[in-house]
Amino acid sequence: MRGALGGVPLNVSLRPVSALDLPTIDRWASTVADHMSRTRPYAEGADRHDSDSGLYWYVIAADGREVGTVWLELLSAASEAVLGIFLGDPSYFDRGIGRAAIALAVAEFRRAHREVPIVLRVRRSNDRAIACYRRAGFTVTGGGSKSLPSGEAVPYCRMVCLPC
Repeated sequence: MRGALGGVPLNVSLRPVSALDLPTIDRWASTVADHMSRTRPYAEGADRHDSDSGLYWYVIAADGREVGTVWLELLSAASEAVLGIFLGDPSYFDRGIGRAAIALAVAEFRRAHREVPIVLRVRRSNDRAIACYRRAGFTVTGGGSKSLPSGEAVPYCRMVCLPC
């Protein structure tokens, strides 16, 4: 799939995460810690893509360079799936990579789970991410506030896409 910056196309692709990717994912996560409370799927001890257990977890590549991760994870006895994504290299922000990666991951997920709603939570202050999710077909359906370990309350939007 293609993303773009100033009309320059980028080739965006995904490959399944393996345990060997975890140190890189942790390094990327350190660059987005101020914007996200979760940089891995909910599944305790998850260390790889495992569609049999409902975890679709990928490394994102843009023009062949690995730049981030995206996952869809079945929760609540398959009544919904949670989307998570981040790019670990800020020089790749605002190029359409996130939207392209979401489209690719959702397409793969939909092959097995056509009607499962896909949900996410995003910090209300993260305008760039909210705009990306809207362009990917998500709509705001509610919100709330999450307490960080520091005690700080962070408002969030709940977004959903069915189907997307």
